[in-house]
Amino acid sequence: MSPSDRDRLLEHDYDGIKEYDNPLPGWWSWIFVVTIAFSVGYWIYYQIGPGPSLIAEYDQEMREHAALQAKLAPAAAGGPSEDRLRALMKDAPVMASAREIFATRCMPCHGPQGQGIIGPNLTDDYWLHGSALVDIRKTINDGVVDKGMIPWKDQLKPAEIDAMAAYVATLHGTAPPNPKPPQGVNAKGEAAPEAPAAAGK
Repeated sequence: MSPSDRDRLLEHDYDGIKEYDNPLPGWWSWIFVVTIAFSVGYWIYYQIGPGPSLIAEYDQEMREHAALQAKLAPAAAGGPSEDRLRALMKDAPVMASAREIFATRCMPCHGPQGQGIIGPNLTDDYWLHGSALVDIRKTINDGVVDKGMIPWKDQLKPAEIDAMAAYVATLHGTAPPNPKPPQGVNAKGEAAPEAPAAAGK
């Protein structure tokens, strides 16, 4: 289409002002047509067909968020329970997050694999402040100030402390290189060989 054919002067005149008939480019018009066709298909799928409504999608997202919050939030009475902390041990995303925290906060004292450096070995059967998950969580939360372990409740959220307690429990029974000798007592109350019970872990 030549400019003379496309830009035709229209017949109407307003106060001496005239205008050309300058149609939109073909590609622009086709985009407009495709947009209309897509909107019709979208409306059919979501309003008549099997597509979920916005309210249904919102409700589903809220249910997923509530389930995650319930899993991470401390129990209402008496703090987190042993069962809930043990369940976190099987939650891969939570354990991955806890592993990162351990690498930045705990590794300098307990070693990259929990084998113990300044702090005690976290992989053996002996504990200085109890082997139960709630005991481990309390130690992380309150710290052992006289042994140089700060109370992490001042820097970590309760959900992060829960995850850390569960992660420490996953280290039990592993075999890291150069483990620190055991300290404390085991679950049966037996003292570590050649290591009297002491505060620290």
